[in-house]
Amino acid sequence: MTYNDLDIYVPNNWMYLSKKNKGERRMKKLFLAVMTVLFAVALIACQPEEGDPTTLYIQFVPSSAVDTTMLTRLRDLETILEDELAEAGFEVNVVISIGTTYQAVVEAMDSGTVHVGFLTAQQYAFATLTYPGKFNVLLTSVRSAYQAQLGTNGEQLSNAQWIANVNAPGYTAQLHPTAKTSSYPSMLLVRNADYDAWKDGGWVEQIKGKTVGTQGTTSGSGYVYPTMLLRENGLKFVSGTPNAAQGEVRAQTVAGHQNSVLALLNNEVDAVFTFLDARNHATAYNAWIEKNPGKTPFSETKVVALTPQIYNDTITTVSTLSAAFRDAIANAFIAALGYEAGAAALQIYQHAGYLKAKDEDYDGEREVWKFLHPDDFPNG
Repeated sequence: MTYNDLDIYVPNNWMYLSKKNKGERRMKKLFLAVMTVLFAVALIACQPEEGDPTTLYIQFVPSSAVDTTMLTRLRDLETILEDELAEAGFEVNVVISIGTTYQAVVEAMDSGTVHVGFLTAQQYAFATLTYPGKFNVLLTSVRSAYQAQLGTNGEQLSNAQWIANVNAPGYTAQLHPTAKTSSYPSMLLVRNADYDAWKDGGWVEQIKGKTVGTQGTTSGSGYVYPTMLLRENGLKFVSGTPNAAQGEVRAQTVAGHQNSVLALLNNEVDAVFTFLDARNHATAYNAWIEKNPGKTPFSETKVVALTPQIYNDTITTVSTLSAAFRDAIANAFIAALGYEAGAAALQIYQHAGYLKAKDEDYDGEREVWKFLHPDDFPNG
């Protein structure tokens, strides 16, 4: 960039000026001064505000098994997010880690050691109820809809029709080519042999006195919504030996949704609650399939009940981040799905897109949380 008596080059190729006389020089100097101030203001507006971190810590709690390939993809996602944030004027390092539980992620965010967390709708409800004012929902995810859940005109089918479709021969969790959904159900899954033995009775009632694989108590599809379904049918989870006469069902925590399906296939539990459809995974069932040639998790199990729809996962930030930084983070995640490497990394959640979310979207989820934890909210 050069400056001399004849030419002025304004940064970023905004304008080229040729000077011819003294009056013109004064006007052009004034123009350059104004443009320089505007340029400086623009830079200041995009820089992290005081309190915004220079290293952005993001934490996942994956619903699918994490292997070396997935960890490599998360490193790629870090780079993509850093580049997108830099284009928005925020020069920050991005560090993505794997949390052990949603509760651990919430506590890390509350302490300030994590700035962005992938939380379920129920965990967002818990966080905002337990730590008022400390969490802001940023995005809600959308997933590709399953062909089995939609009718010929794209309408959402009833649970009974959906169950019939996922239990039909040839079903392998085929996705709809265009339709997206912002919610999903939990499914109660049983082995074929039990399906044949139980089909004349009420499906949910059949599991009283039995052991059912679940996720941790904070998992929406692996515990929270199943708990509601049991209560609607006069049943309840217990941790010890269940009393069938009292409608008790033993909840056996199996970490990881695919691991719970494997526990069912290996006769370690009588049924499992997991998201629909956790049987669809590229690698989690390879060893089992190799030991059971000709069989798949789809061919050996049946769905017998669905819970009400669960709102999709959130990307949530701590409230201490500035509004401009939060907006840049939201746009960076939305853009990341446009990269092959970004989409591959976010496949850990089967996310197919994001919508900017509002806190009031989750009012219903907070009501569900209060219903399930009456002792914590005696006044509703």
